[in-house]
Amino acid sequence: MMSINEVLQSAYELSLEERKELTKILTQNIEDPMLQIDPYFYERREQLHKLRDDIRSGKEPMYDFNESMDELIKELES
Repeated sequence: MMSINEVLQSAYELSLEERKELTKILTQNIEDPMLQIDPYFYERREQLHKLRDDIRSGKEPMYDFNESMDELIKELES
């Protein structure tokens, strides 16, 4: 059986309105309110927790806002 996310991802050829309707149909009987609002909630939460853990362990650098903007400007200029 496919998960809701797999169904939604395989529906990329549908129009935006069709995807919204499909999401509504698939999530109407789900008791978890977070999945009703956002079918990708738990996947994104898992990615953010992994990123946080990587930053804490030093695998991933952490930038402040100004450093991030400086990096973006350098990329855009090159």
